[in-house]
Amino acid sequence: MWGRHTKAQWALLVLLCLQGYTCEQDAAGTAAQTEEAAERDGQPARPKRSTAPAVAPAPDGTAQHQDLLALLHLADVYDQAGLFADFGTAARPKYTIGNWNSGWLGESREGEARVSTFGKTARLYLPAAKKKAMQLRLRAKPYASGALIVYVNGKTAGEARVAQGDGFRELLIPIPVAQLRAGENSIMLRATKSAQVRGKARSMAIDWLRFEPKGAEAPAAPGRVELSQVPVAGVERRAIVLAPGAQVDWFVEAPDDGSLVFGSGPASGENGSLSLLVSTDRSEGSARRMELGPAWSDQAVSLSSHAGAIVRLRFRNEGTSDLGLSDVRIVRRAGEPVAMQEPARNVIVLLIDTLRSSKVRAYYPKTRVKTPVLDEFAAKGTLFERSQSPENWTKPSVASVLTSLHPATHRTKQDASKLPKSALMLSEVYKKAGFKTASFIANGYVSNAFGFDQGWDHYTNYIREARNTNASNVFGEAQSWIEKHKEGRFFVYIQTIDPHVPYDPPAKFLKMYDAQPYSGQVQNRRTHLMLDEAKKNPKKYAFTKRDKERIEALHDGEISYHDEYFGKFLVKLRELGLEENTIVVVTSDHGEEFQEHGSWGHGHSVYQELLGVPLMFRWPGVVRAGERIAPVVSTMDIGPTVLEATGVAIPDVFEGRSLLGFMRGDWPAGPYVAFSDFLDHRRVIRGGDWKMIIRGNLTQVMFDLGNDYWEKRELDGTQHPIAQRYLRTLHGQFLGAKDRGRWLAASSGSTAKKGPGLAEEKQDMTPELCRQLVALGYISAECDALLKN
Repeated sequence: MWGRHTKAQWALLVLLCLQGYTCEQDAAGTAAQTEEAAERDGQPARPKRSTAPAVAPAPDGTAQHQDLLALLHLADVYDQAGLFADFGTAARPKYTIGNWNSGWLGESREGEARVSTFGKTARLYLPAAKKKAMQLRLRAKPYASGALIVYVNGKTAGEARVAQGDGFRELLIPIPVAQLRAGENSIMLRATKSAQVRGKARSMAIDWLRFEPKGAEAPAAPGRVELSQVPVAGVERRAIVLAPGAQVDWFVEAPDDGSLVFGSGPASGENGSLSLLVSTDRSEGSARRMELGPAWSDQAVSLSSHAGAIVRLRFRNEGTSDLGLSDVRIVRRAGEPVAMQEPARNVIVLLIDTLRSSKVRAYYPKTRVKTPVLDEFAAKGTLFERSQSPENWTKPSVASVLTSLHPATHRTKQDASKLPKSALMLSEVYKKAGFKTASFIANGYVSNAFGFDQGWDHYTNYIREARNTNASNVFGEAQSWIEKHKEGRFFVYIQTIDPHVPYDPPAKFLKMYDAQPYSGQVQNRRTHLMLDEAKKNPKKYAFTKRDKERIEALHDGEISYHDEYFGKFLVKLRELGLEENTIVVVTSDHGEEFQEHGSWGHGHSVYQELLGVPLMFRWPGVVRAGERIAPVVSTMDIGPTVLEATGVAIPDVFEGRSLLGFMRGDWPAGPYVAFSDFLDHRRVIRGGDWKMIIRGNLTQVMFDLGNDYWEKRELDGTQHPIAQRYLRTLHGQFLGAKDRGRWLAASSGSTAKKGPGLAEEKQDMTPELCRQLVALGYISAECDALLKN
């Protein structure tokens, strides 16, 4: 495309490229045309050499979104025979759900081989393009004599006899076509014997495995693809080498105004042939074939038509010699960042307990709930449309907000769990930086009894102190403290609890949603007890349609009541002259269910009525007014965000990331996903509008939230294999990461079953503490037994 052109032609080509058309830059072609012109002019041609740059260039005005070569371990690699999985490396966790309940014991070395080991059983999940007979070939070293039995999609496929002392050998298990399906296949390896190796019962070490068509012949060497400096025509680049017939699939969420940039060239020989296929679950796409000359050929392929979709980028060597693939990355149109002249002076984080995003009009326009103050706050600030809570109940969720750690790291997940003293709270970071710190907390789980009193100059827990928890009182005390400390810098955390059971709004607010006379069984101050019993024993309370209307009206009235006093609090900040220099955050710890999925309250499921929470920021002059940010984020990102906004260094131990770049127009690199837990029973990933839930028994279900807002249609992934592969890959990488703060990195490696985390601490549950928690509707088995005695 970039040959000899007139100035007008050049201008037209540049315009087409800027408008998103596919642009190719072929340095070798330009050099060859120059030499041909010299020959025609009677001049001696210079020796042919590459004029390719050291890095494949991206279009002007773009910023890097994802470096796919750095994420090579997340790609599916195929050699001439089939899917090749290099175990013992960072490429393994994406096939095994990390190590979560899947039987894998991490990575080690056996001689020169990097291996992954397992005990008696291990699970993995392998994709197949079509339903056809396959075979599983693996290079393994048994630690004990016996048999390896392979199950595919729940049925026995075959077995191989192994003997201790065999060393590494290749095992081949044919899989009948009847047991396979197009898309993801669940495979279980079960060894009949194991032995004690390095302090654990292990049955086998796996070097690599290949999922290949039945009868396929194995290549002479394993199909490993590794990153290195690859020379083509004298120019070295950071690249991978694809053997003839080899293929690499990356799965990404295409950004707005995104392009795929890469270079390719023959790593041996004078030419080559490369195909690129960009596919989504809705469209297979058409392969683009590129015939390559003797030098690097650089290209930028627009992904704009796929913006927001999960795409598979498939590169395949169609030639007969090795091919270099360099600088593979996704770029997007660069924004114009809002200048931050000076850091925010103060921080206020408001966490409204039990407020799901669908109760806020800025998130769900169909809601009946009236929240004019929150609506105005959203209009004057920036709203994250797909914000997720890390857990479905208060203690672990708030621990993640205040420590920027995943629940699996802080381990404050059970009723008696206590936030470890080793956890670094946001309050401690700010106190060390010279800020005055204050908390006003109306939930008994976020208390000194459970380790949340670290780093505060002023600490109040209204439940533990048996004080008024109404928004009028909590906001009133918070604003009084702020007024006294407005001359210095401060960090204030406010956790109100009005939307939480027991629901008992003032009559004025209840009438907004239920003005009719009511004589049913629902009692305002007993809603916590009634709903807990209804959750445990649905037959005990046969709620009528009118009862259900009353329950939700009470909850909605509490939200509107709270909104009025939040408005008065914001007015006071303005009167104190603090509006312009204070970053204010509004969020929640979890939502509330009203039988959308057959239950009440929270703490029992991982549907969006519990995990989907609001997240809004306001900081005039820096945070853009009315901005809506689409990518998925987590509330555990609040800490890094406000620290960056105030110019305070983000601790290395924090696992969240700052969202300030989104709000200033300088977006951070992708991918954009969020993870949530439910104790040790569920693991959740959300990417875009796709959500995957993995249960403790490793069954999984997906939802398309863009077309199924209320999660009524369960998907098994077979209808959407590309979205499924994207979520499965990223989730496996996260669940196998040693460092959850840098979970994407190949160097993160993988860990044993429990993964990295702080030392777990427990709080002795006393009758007094239990009574306080029961008053909030938290009726655990431990407290129930304690109070009965």
